[in-house]
Amino acid sequence: MNATAPVTIIGAGVVGMATALTLQREGRQVTVIDRLPPGEGCSFGNAGGIGVDHAFPVATPGMFKRVPRYLLDPLGPLALKPTYFPRLVPWLLRFLPTGSTARIGSTIEALGAIQHIAYDCWQPLLKDARLLDEISHTGCINVYENEANLEADLPIWQMLWERGYKSQRLNTSELRQMEPGLPQKYTCAIFEPEFRHVADPFKIVTTLAETFQRNGGTILREMVSAIEMGPEGPRSLRTNRAVRPVENLVVAAGAFSHRLAKLMGSKAPVESGKGYHVTLPNPGFDLRHFMVAAEHQVAITPMSMGLRFAGTLEFAGVDSPADWRRADAVLKVAQRVFPGIQTEGYTQWSGDRPMMPDSVPVISRAPRFRNVFYAFGSGHYGLTQAAVCGRLVADMMSDRPSVIDLKPYRIDRF
Repeated sequence: MNATAPVTIIGAGVVGMATALTLQREGRQVTVIDRLPPGEGCSFGNAGGIGVDHAFPVATPGMFKRVPRYLLDPLGPLALKPTYFPRLVPWLLRFLPTGSTARIGSTIEALGAIQHIAYDCWQPLLKDARLLDEISHTGCINVYENEANLEADLPIWQMLWERGYKSQRLNTSELRQMEPGLPQKYTCAIFEPEFRHVADPFKIVTTLAETFQRNGGTILREMVSAIEMGPEGPRSLRTNRAVRPVENLVVAAGAFSHRLAKLMGSKAPVESGKGYHVTLPNPGFDLRHFMVAAEHQVAITPMSMGLRFAGTLEFAGVDSPADWRRADAVLKVAQRVFPGIQTEGYTQWSGDRPMMPDSVPVISRAPRFRNVFYAFGSGHYGLTQAAVCGRLVADMMSDRPSVIDLKPYRIDRF
């Protein structure tokens, strides 16, 4: 493959922009196309975590038994919209088995291989964009309301420990020393010392985009409506403004990627896992660490614009409107975790996470065409995995050995 051939990337989220900057650093001419400005999709409102030692799949042992409860509780941590359920069944039939005791270990290993090199891949991009000061390396505290709940999660933590993860259990005294303002009901936790978080996820993407453009890259705000194919692969993209020639194509369009992949003969079982956040500009106290309220599966992040509470997972289809009751439910979690928290002036947001059934992203060359590459499906870990996606796509495009085995991330693994 021509080592200098131009590249077109569909998707200006964090994965698309990290990939664009990585390829540009290797001397390629790169164009990014998206219907939205950089970072204004799912990348805008994430929890801001870079979890190099955090590799939890969504499906876990025993989840099958909880599906009926999810259907009946539209405001719970995971919700399935009843009217969308029939269309979701094929995805669920792939999803639920991945949480079995027999398979979850291999899923954790596939996630971990990416997570462990995530920050190493991020560092040169952050340095180029002068964003290193936006990264806080304070670790992550996974807090539990009681020992029984922590014990219930220990089998998964044990799997991580057996694979060399550096997280450690905290007792009440250690927890109070690290977070003095935490309510007394929280008595135990798991601390992940290598975890990092960003001050503003949107700023990360927009600054990457500005750096990319300053270095000669092109960003087009257009919607791709069709892909014109030749015998060797895509020849051009038809957008709402023009026909754009293509030599190498990278699909990094998040929850919409499966529609583009289908046009090139690749099936990808991607579903939108709609997430919600609320950000409180003046909560009334300072939090020192990125935190996860384990019982609620809500991430709590101190950011430049306030304290963000992000979580919940709603399967209702990528074209569905936001159900703002779920954002209200996240706000109630904030009030439960921190009684008396100040909520004046809070903002709400919702976005579509691209979810694969096994929680493992697609980072793959297209089976039928050597000039097509896929980078999507990171789910909750888009910010963590974005730079790794860029690095691995660059490896594939240049036909050089990759730093990790790419088989677990192939688009045709299903």
